[in-house]
Amino acid sequence: MQQIGQVLFILGIIFAFVAGIGFEHPWLPVGLAIFGVIVGFVNLVDVDTNHFLITGIALEVSASAFSQFTFIGAAMSDVMIFVGGALLVVAMRALFKSALSTLWKTHK
Repeated sequence: MQQIGQVLFILGIIFAFVAGIGFEHPWLPVGLAIFGVIVGFVNLVDVDTNHFLITGIALEVSASAFSQFTFIGAAMSDVMIFVGGALLVVAMRALFKSALSTLWKTHK
């Protein structure tokens, strides 16, 4: 299951980059965000959570640096939408896991 998540993540980044270069559709950002959320659910492995969040945040920050360029900026914007959807799911899971573990420790 972990390899499927990694393959879907790489395919999503490639698709988002290519779609951002040569494809404009009003539903494209919505589709990329939904696909990112699906990839985030597939990548819910405890071992990869911190690594996934750190590299995803680094990718978001580095992609935002290209937003001022017209040609590559649109592609990187779509990549940020896709990665943001995946990061949302993984970050929410980590947040709830942390909050629940703290809650259960205080009630023992």
